[in-house]
Amino acid sequence: MGRRVARKTADGAESKMNLRSLLSESVRPLILGHQNADPDAVCAMIAFSTLYRAINPAGSPVLLADDLSRLSHQVIDTFTSDVPILETSDVVGDLVILVDTNSTFQLGPKLQKVPQDPSRTIILDHHEYNPEVETLSEHRLVKSDRSSTCEIMVDIFEEEMIRIDPATANLLLTGILFDTRRFYFADTKTLQTAIRLIEYGADYERCIKALLMRPDRSERIARLKAAGRIKIHMIGDWVLATSTISAFEASVCRSLIEMGADVAIVGGSPSKGVVRVSSRSTREFSTATSVNLGKDVMEPLGDIIGGKGGGHENAAGANGTKGLEEAIVKSVDLIRTIIEREHEPTSEP
Repeated sequence: MGRRVARKTADGAESKMNLRSLLSESVRPLILGHQNADPDAVCAMIAFSTLYRAINPAGSPVLLADDLSRLSHQVIDTFTSDVPILETSDVVGDLVILVDTNSTFQLGPKLQKVPQDPSRTIILDHHEYNPEVETLSEHRLVKSDRSSTCEIMVDIFEEEMIRIDPATANLLLTGILFDTRRFYFADTKTLQTAIRLIEYGADYERCIKALLMRPDRSERIARLKAAGRIKIHMIGDWVLATSTISAFEASVCRSLIEMGADVAIVGGSPSKGVVRVSSRSTREFSTATSVNLGKDVMEPLGDIIGGKGGGHENAAGANGTKGLEEAIVKSVDLIRTIIEREHEPTSEP
């Protein structure tokens, strides 16, 4: 039985669409990842192309992403070399699949206009809800409670009764390891999924090694420069660190958390008219405060910087074109407001 993907009808009611039928009818699907695609996106994209070929051997999928992260390149070199991921293509697809994103803005300028027809667009994602999906796609499988898009892909393979080969198992386990920070952000279901992937033939040690990469010289310098620009904000007992840098915002966020911050907000402007903000928090912080970086901070910041924002509870980002300094200040204000509101004494009736 084919996978059922929820979609909305014109009157707002939910109907069902068969994923197998969509893929069987498609001759040239375009499989899109977000800009600067990370290992979860890249591994899920390649796995989806494998799923598609199992359903429709005669088809010719095209994988597209506006740039890949340095680590993603290493993962591809480790596990596969015969699945090209292009930055652009003149190919006109008959079906578009957005993988690990639910926003056209996050596709990057080269691919933002590729999705045109909601009836021929599928979204596979695990990020927080984005209202844009209502007009972007009629076929959506979005599970914000799952650790990674690769984890969702395992469910799809199994529900379509398509066996996961060892090569695909390696990719999916690597994507899960990346997005869970080696299972730091994982629940029982995620761990059970990882065990099944190992049973399918994934090499756990090889997957771990594929994600080990010493930052290059420019990234290390960026971390050190950002450390010198840190501003410390005390909100109750919580330590919030902000900084700015021209590149490697996510890497700098991680380093600030490792240095002792409970929350890290880092903004950058790598070129004129490009603004990026990245954020990270500890699980202890999010559990105690209920602050969701994706929904509570980065989504509203997207409007300030003239773009889009979103992500997860403990890791989120926003991309835009302006207002970097204002966005950094606003992010602190948003977090402070939530924490202070949560700890306001309730008046006696």
